Amino acid sequence: MRFLLILTVSVAVVVLLWGSWQAGRRPFYLALAGVVVAGTLFALATLFTEQERRVPAAPESVIANVQSVHGTETTYRLTGDIANRGEYPVARVQLAAEALKCPPARACEVLHEARETVSMHIPPGGRYPLNLSIPRPTPDVQADRWRLRVLRVEVYGR
Repeated sequence: MRFLLILTVSVAVVVLLWGSWQAGRRPFYLALAGVVVAGTLFALATLFTEQERRVPAAPESVIANVQSVHGTETTYRLTGDIANRGEYPVARVQLAAEALKCPPARACEVLHEARETVSMHIPPGGRYPLNLSIPRPTPDVQADRWRLRVLRVEVYGR
């Protein structure tokens, strides 16, 4: 989306300068001065304004749950929710989707793990639905259940 915006503005500037050149030298120099001043102000504003920076946070500040799993021909579709328990808005979360085999009276073993990165603004205390598509492994796994484990969290500013 950013590329499209930059392309559109660039084309508009070229058309403006071309049209002003066709009108004469004085309109061209006025238009060129306007473009240079606007570009300089934009560059200065971009460089010297305070921007929200992404910083790492504790993985415990985000909770992700799986509510249902639907297998398709090429993927597993995991549906659940993701919640921010921290004090800062979340920008990005790296999750490990794990297929588990849980035999009776023993600890669960991980049959398959896939890592997914979710870029989503989650305000403090916010909870949102989560839908992930995990590529189906070869050979196929017969999991008793799936879980989402939070590996890494990035939050906005501090």
